[in-house]
Amino acid sequence: MPAVSANPPPPRPDWALFLDIDGTLLDIAPRPDAVIVPAPLRDSLGALSRSLGAVALLSGRPLSGIDALFAPLVLPAAGQHGAEVRNGAERLTSAPLPSLRALVPPFRQFADANPGIVVEDKGNSIAVHFRQAPGLADAVRALADRLAGSVTDLEVMPAKMAVDIKPRGTTKSDAIAWFMARTPFAGRVPVFLGDDRTDESGFAAVNDRNGISVKVGGRSGTAARFFIESPVAVREWIAGLARYYREAERPERANS
Repeated sequence: MPAVSANPPPPRPDWALFLDIDGTLLDIAPRPDAVIVPAPLRDSLGALSRSLGAVALLSGRPLSGIDALFAPLVLPAAGQHGAEVRNGAERLTSAPLPSLRALVPPFRQFADANPGIVVEDKGNSIAVHFRQAPGLADAVRALADRLAGSVTDLEVMPAKMAVDIKPRGTTKSDAIAWFMARTPFAGRVPVFLGDDRTDESGFAAVNDRNGISVKVGGRSGTAARFFIESPVAVREWIAGLARYYREAERPERANS
């Protein structure tokens, strides 16, 4: 793993910005539906989208959930680790795997028998959260491995206080590649912020393109080359970017 440096480099006008949501833009909550999107963050993202243009959200959440969180703002986005992608009017969605759908009932039965376990059925992926029952972490991981570990078209991914089960080969790396082949992202320098094991493929994809990979939180065991300490610090950084690009536009407008 490369050494992780503090603070991303200064912004440039040719950046393409890719942002994970939970644990990166937003503080982790006890339940996925309990997260809070601060109004200043929504304003900053809207300003960035208007000035920089190339801004996309990448998340394990479905696109419908991303849009509900940030409404009325609608940005280019990849949901369910890349199983759904949207850039303007262009949208692609992978068909749900029967092998994945078959796992929903046993996970729900486990949750019914174990208070504090939350099963998030997203259609193309499943997240099993144990933040409210940390003592059941090993049991959740063992169940996920037993149900999905030997299924060839599925992958079990550890996440923060959760386990994700998703189609094998569906990654944020592929989502970034999809965006980078399209306007307004093509030809720009990719910048990706993430906080979790599920973001590592995105870091690798950005590094391969000589981009900027930024880990939020701990510095160890990551392919990311830069570091921001917390979602609070990320939101401050995003606000600073919005101011930078807004100021950069002014001379151009004055000469138009």
